[in-house]
Amino acid sequence: YKRQPYTVSDDKLEQILVLTEELDASIQMHVHETAFEVEQAMERNGERPLARLHRLGLLGPRFQAVHMTQVDNDDLAMLVETNSSVIHCPESNLKLASGFCPVEKLWQAGVNVAIGTDGAASNNDLDLLGETRTAALLAKAVYGQATALDAHRALRMATLNGARALGLERLIGSLEAGKAADLVAFDLSGLAQQPVYDPVSQLIYASGRDCVRHVWVGGRQLLDDGRLLRHDEQRLIARAREWGAKIAASDRS
Repeated sequence: YKRQPYTVSDDKLEQILVLTEELDASIQMHVHETAFEVEQAMERNGERPLARLHRLGLLGPRFQAVHMTQVDNDDLAMLVETNSSVIHCPESNLKLASGFCPVEKLWQAGVNVAIGTDGAASNNDLDLLGETRTAALLAKAVYGQATALDAHRALRMATLNGARALGLERLIGSLEAGKAADLVAFDLSGLAQQPVYDPVSQLIYASGRDCVRHVWVGGRQLLDDGRLLRHDEQRLIARAREWGAKIAASDRS
């Protein structure tokens, strides 16, 4: 993982490519997060960041381009040609005024688009379900059609598309025989969730993380009726407050 192309020289990027091939690993980079990033690259190198990565051979099925708010026709063609994935982080893009990823346009061109949260520092939470809802709503405004990125495709972006971006679609991402038992159980029986006509639409547009009741990862239950089973919640809260105080003190110094 290297955060942005402009922080890495060509020779280092080539070394990263060699390492990923040796380790059979993925490459994840923040690419075209802002218009300024692209403009600066053009001024410095005479080429867009994605084109530079393509020239160096980094784009491919195991490459994850995070953000991609700036996509021209050449960028789109490169993503399609190399079968690279885009990780869409809509809430971070909105909070930082970075721009809008053209999700529907990418989807229709055949690009694998998955959901990301970027990070709590630029998002404030790591709520993947909330992120998916934002993505589904934002895509409609960006594309100008209410039918853009329907609930079922949004759910796929948060599950199987993410697994595909990681190169793990044969192991995770959907409930199938032979795959890991990764399960999340939502409670849609409450008053606020009634009536339920389409469970997927209800999940994406009208529910939230408060509806999560049980979680299993690899067949191991980690959450039971909303309670963490393998961590002490009070200790986690205390630790978070401790770090919060340290950060606040650092800001004042």
